[in-house]
Amino acid sequence: MNTLLDAFISPISALIENKFILFLIVGLFAISSLFFIKYKAKSGFSLSDRFWVFWTGHKCERSGDLLSEIIEIEKFNYHYNTYAISKKQTAQLESWVRKYELDFKLIAKLKRNLKIDTLKIKKVNKAIPPSIFMFLFVPFFAFLGAFVIAIKPAGLIKIDGTGWFWFNANEAMEYSFLGRSENSWIIKKEQCTKKNEIKVNLDNITIDTICDSFNSQRVSYFIKSLIKKQRWFFGISSGVLLFIAGFLFRETISLLITYDAREMIYLKIKKYRSNRESKRHKS
Repeated sequence: MNTLLDAFISPISALIENKFILFLIVGLFAISSLFFIKYKAKSGFSLSDRFWVFWTGHKCERSGDLLSEIIEIEKFNYHYNTYAISKKQTAQLESWVRKYELDFKLIAKLKRNLKIDTLKIKKVNKAIPPSIFMFLFVPFFAFLGAFVIAIKPAGLIKIDGTGWFWFNANEAMEYSFLGRSENSWIIKKEQCTKKNEIKVNLDNITIDTICDSFNSQRVSYFIKSLIKKQRWFFGISSGVLLFIAGFLFRETISLLITYDAREMIYLKIKKYRSNRESKRHKS
């Protein structure tokens, strides 16, 4: 007897026993981690330095040299998601955050929208984020339609005088972008033995054509080939559309964060100056 726990544990146990697949997964994870670190650090000097130490066993302990500074800058960029190119820029940013008591978590999310050399944040038009957010529904809904076609075990075809419909060896069903509705017609293969009992909104010629197609070897081969082509084309298309929708969503969030950061910094600087003026008048 198999239990639900067995259903989860068995694949994991099989994976551990298959050393080649396990080694491949660990290797891919390690390589992905290296690329992720390089992406966040904006360069790979620290990785190459550790690689050198690993293979040679020698580490140059020279304080203040250029390589040490670069590694420190990489570490700063990794944690703060910035694009600093000098220690002067990192020091200016840290001083700026401390001076005005800024939300460093929000600053770290700005990425390229923060000009670290001038400590200026990109100005965002209030209407742009909601406009991009509304537009992302276009590729998102297109993705849903493409994904359904990619995974559906039926060919999407059209006969003269009818709309698009799904067809495979067992049934023909009216196509609907949002899925099958109550009014969608369906013809099953076994119904074709009694065509007069088929109650669908189609003419007799179309019904005869569909029923004859169930027993046609040529149609069967065509549908199998069509399903394979659909899965390739619409599978790739759905991946591209999902990437576009994800990119637009990410851009929307980035712009909203940038807008909030500008507002936060404006209020913090205003509060700092107000407190400084109050202290000056008291003294």
